[in-house]
Amino acid sequence: MALTLSLPPLYPSGTTETYTLRNIDTNACSGQSDISFHGLKRLNGGARYRIDVHRGQLTLSSAKPPLDVVCKIGFGTIAKGRISHEASLYTGKLSHLQGECIPHCHGYFVGDTGEGPTACIILTYCGEPIQDMLMHLPPAFKTGLVNALVGIHDAGVKHLDLSRGNILDYHGGPMIIDFEDALEHECGRHVPIEEGAPGPSKTSEIGCRELYQFFMKLNIWTPAFIRYTGRSFPIKFAFDARTLAKMAPSHWSHEEALQEANRVIVEHVKTYYPEHYDKWRASFSAPIISYRSSINVDQSSTDRHHAGYTRFHLDIS
Repeated sequence: MALTLSLPPLYPSGTTETYTLRNIDTNACSGQSDISFHGLKRLNGGARYRIDVHRGQLTLSSAKPPLDVVCKIGFGTIAKGRISHEASLYTGKLSHLQGECIPHCHGYFVGDTGEGPTACIILTYCGEPIQDMLMHLPPAFKTGLVNALVGIHDAGVKHLDLSRGNILDYHGGPMIIDFEDALEHECGRHVPIEEGAPGPSKTSEIGCRELYQFFMKLNIWTPAFIRYTGRSFPIKFAFDARTLAKMAPSHWSHEEALQEANRVIVEHVKTYYPEHYDKWRASFSAPIISYRSSINVDQSSTDRHHAGYTRFHLDIS
């Protein structure tokens, strides 16, 4: 099967460029004798690798309306190799994700042109790149990105270029593109990704550097640390105010340390878990009363006073 490409000129005074390539992907556009792509707009171009991206119309037959697609074409041996690599991922490890979090691939085409060895892939047009910073994206979009990237990693691929330009807004959901630099990857993730939960403090707690770094930029987790007496402590120290109070300077009294620990834990929950705050405050009142009632009668009044401590434990599922 042949693909005829008609690409708009790079400059207004230029002429339309026409190329004919052949399809070597037997899984794409099967049953068609020949198809054509008419470029309408040049979206991107890379001088380094001589790879151009055009939006246009793919005509499969005169009986069907043309499809809104993107043609990514590379000229020269290096560019052809990068396009070939990307096509192999679309039609291989990532094939089950087409239409879900990556564009549908309509075929991979190669040939020799006046520019040298040439290759292109045809992908469904899936919107424009996101404009907002990752941390400012809507919650639903962030969730879609989490699912998309986990799915890509579970398929055995790491992207290696997760810039905003490679994340498209497709009807309010994410589509990830540009797998030129992607590599096959045995993901070491060993824990589920829980949005809104305290985040990991280092890569090893997730098991995958790309997931850790991207999700930190996406800001899907609450802080892995709590501020107390001007220093940061792992969030596990906030699970019990008495534990956090032990980190206070040595010249502080026990009462001062515990009072400040209670205060910062309350402020932490109020700031980072506002939707859970009221329920959380109500939940620890009864257990504190019960704890007080179980104190031995020979304890000092100070001990009885400090039996009422704040604990940081939330069910955010």
